[in-house]
Amino acid sequence: MLQRNPIPLEKELKPFFQPILSLQNQKIIGYEALGRIVKEGRVHSLGPFFHDSTISDEHHLQVDRLLREKAISTIAQSDDNAAMLFLNLKPSWIYRKYKETGVLPTLQFVEKHGLEPSRVVIEITEEEFHGRLDELSKIVEVYRQQGCLVAIDDIGSGYSNYDRIASIKPNILKIDLKLLKKSKNHEGYNALLNSFSILSSQMGSSLLIEGVETKQDLYHSLKAGARYVQGFLFSEAREDFQSERNYELLLKEEIRIYTEQEITRYRALFSVQESLNDLISSETHISSARDADAMIGNLLGTVADNVMRIYICREDGCQVSSNFMRDMEEGWKQDAQFQGSNWIWRPYFIPNMMRMNNQRQGMLSQVYTDLDTAQPMQTYSCPVGDTHYIFLDLSV
Repeated sequence: MLQRNPIPLEKELKPFFQPILSLQNQKIIGYEALGRIVKEGRVHSLGPFFHDSTISDEHHLQVDRLLREKAISTIAQSDDNAAMLFLNLKPSWIYRKYKETGVLPTLQFVEKHGLEPSRVVIEITEEEFHGRLDELSKIVEVYRQQGCLVAIDDIGSGYSNYDRIASIKPNILKIDLKLLKKSKNHEGYNALLNSFSILSSQMGSSLLIEGVETKQDLYHSLKAGARYVQGFLFSEAREDFQSERNYELLLKEEIRIYTEQEITRYRALFSVQESLNDLISSETHISSARDADAMIGNLLGTVADNVMRIYICREDGCQVSSNFMRDMEEGWKQDAQFQGSNWIWRPYFIPNMMRMNNQRQGMLSQVYTDLDTAQPMQTYSCPVGDTHYIFLDLSV
């Protein structure tokens, strides 16, 4: 067993590189540099060293800086002249060093070893940060001005701060599936993943999902809109760089399977849409809650098995019908307590109503997590007459 050494010898320190793959072109596009101790031919992770609170922050920083320079030197001297290098940096380290000296050592190493700054991704790790966020953002901007990309690492790990994300405006949001699965929100981690996907798209950031260990993880990554993936499904961190096409066949095959599944699923959903349009084409007049409930009652025996809830609203957001909900054992149940509920507070309600009213056709929502059942759902909605709309919630 490796004996703890407060400061490992420089000759024992070695960067290892875990590949990061693009789902866009199915190639390795970069590597995350991870620290290792190589002693007597055996390789040990530096994780225990960096998590040892008895070792001073200065010693941690000294070792990390040595590894950073070795990683930069290694990739600069390699035959791969395109792969990006992802380097982890604690915000407290960046903040303190720049405030004290006005120097960013990583940029000095990049210049010293002749590495193009555009190939460097500065990963701002998630940690509790007590400095001024506006000053940190200005320091991070120095990296970006020199040509580096900026990522925020381990989104959702516990120190995630939307203020920090909004202030830094990262090029890449990095999420670790393993952390989400281990959290108290394990059962809802797909919903969390989807929320980060929405956040990245609204900010103009690419989504990188690490901790991809199974093909099911890859499926969830594809569904969440990840641009990049990383994890043991492909490779552990290695000493050497790999061919950029090492995992191309695996990715192409899994993307093919995913695409076929999604096309099949959407075809089924749109068949529901077509059959519904036929069923309600002659049923367009609603003047009361009784009319609305009667219309839905006539549909219950004909809708697809994945329709779990049906209701009707006016264009002002007010629900006029009861909720009709499918019970897998007892069949359909009617709940009148939702009559009069108003759904205008949902941000998509008015735009969707206007779109359906203008186009006079139905629409299918994105996948979301249902508030009542916590299950993934999609909603198909379409106009009924001039002022009412019917909603069908479909299990995914």
